[in-house]
Amino acid sequence: MIRIDARWALTEAGWRPHVRLHVGEDGRIVSIDDAPADPVPADPRAELRGIVRRDAAPPADASADLVVPGLPDAHCHAFQHGIAGVAERAGGHGDSFWTWRERMYASLSTLDAAGLERTATALYRRLRAAGYTSVAEFHYLHRLGGEPGRRASLATALESAQALVRAAASAGISLLLLPVLYRWGGFGRAELGPRQARFALARDDYRRLIEALLVQAADPALRGMLRIGLAPHSLRACDPEDLRWLLELREALMPDCPVHIHVSEQPAEVRDARAALGQTPIAWLCEHAAVDHRWTLVHATHATPSELREVRTRGATVCVCTTTEANLGDGFFPIEDWFAAGGRLSVGSDSNVGTDAAEELRWLEYQARLRRQARAVLVDADCPHPGTALWRRAVAGGRLSLGSDRPGLAPGAPAELLLLTNEGGLAPDDALDDFVFSRRATRLAGTVTPAGLLLQQA
Repeated sequence: MIRIDARWALTEAGWRPHVRLHVGEDGRIVSIDDAPADPVPADPRAELRGIVRRDAAPPADASADLVVPGLPDAHCHAFQHGIAGVAERAGGHGDSFWTWRERMYASLSTLDAAGLERTATALYRRLRAAGYTSVAEFHYLHRLGGEPGRRASLATALESAQALVRAAASAGISLLLLPVLYRWGGFGRAELGPRQARFALARDDYRRLIEALLVQAADPALRGMLRIGLAPHSLRACDPEDLRWLLELREALMPDCPVHIHVSEQPAEVRDARAALGQTPIAWLCEHAAVDHRWTLVHATHATPSELREVRTRGATVCVCTTTEANLGDGFFPIEDWFAAGGRLSVGSDSNVGTDAAEELRWLEYQARLRRQARAVLVDADCPHPGTALWRRAVAGGRLSLGSDRPGLAPGAPAELLLLTNEGGLAPDDALDDFVFSRRATRLAGTVTPAGLLLQQA
């Protein structure tokens, strides 16, 4: 049992003062109670002086000015962290997502299992140190290293998946592993390019991979830190038959698991979908799949208002990856309208050019301010503070993206917490605004995940 005392805690019901949170051995919050009025002094000699009552509450393992739920990272490609910051040089006229993609493909030829594990471990530790306490790994690198043109096998897919599981365990971060079904090089069953072949896995091997990972995730020793979901890469890499097969597999093995898919990220993707399917990707998906609250649509950058109304009606979450979308020049997701209409929102580090939880939220708000030429745009009716409003929304949507129905801190919810210091004596909403936008007076002092308590270095 871990005991944490907080001057303020951001619970599902809002800010609550002077509480003690109890975290159980199963990695979940057991209770949120009033903090003891007469805690045990740290000096063990105090009892000899008659200061400690026999019925006094045990001391806290940690204390904080504010405790808030950690942010879920709802979309991550760990291997891409290896080229973050070194793929910025112009390659001539027409640099775009597609030219960046070729550079990313080229970086994979020398990456082996040990290299992937090192890269992912360093990344996951960095994510946890910057406010993420769980991560959804959208994993399509099913064969490591070697020559281009050779497809993955069950053995190579298990090798790369296990590297990621070990990395998450080492970093102490909760992992939703989303093995990706990647079958084609483009709409109309276009052949895979030689550099894409390592992403492709035969259906039977994909099924056996999922079955093996489910056995591992059920191990009590993991304390719920590993979950498994399904991910068709995109409608250009999975044709309608592949998608039907994948959803039938989901129904057979884990009918309530999360489903994530890249969708409407690029204008070229939308144009090609219209030509091949007769509809935009989101319109086709909503018509031909039972999209619901277990689905996360990643990017949706070029969604139309009518498409977003349909997605919102179905209760699906949109995962916006602001720093990556900006880095690749993808475009702007219409966050102002989505937020105002109550759309479910999660955020992701994606290519990991940005790894700070607050940065993703800050730039969502800044994009909205630049377009509206106004301040404090992404707020709720009951909360005029964008830091708090964005944090609550991203936690609630992120939890859904990672398979949990609990939108915040409450008994039974995952024990994924941030411990914040507030050196300026700010009110809690002001302090969370400061953490997201400035960090002048508020900083991260520690994190809690099902792996335990981790205090940051000063």
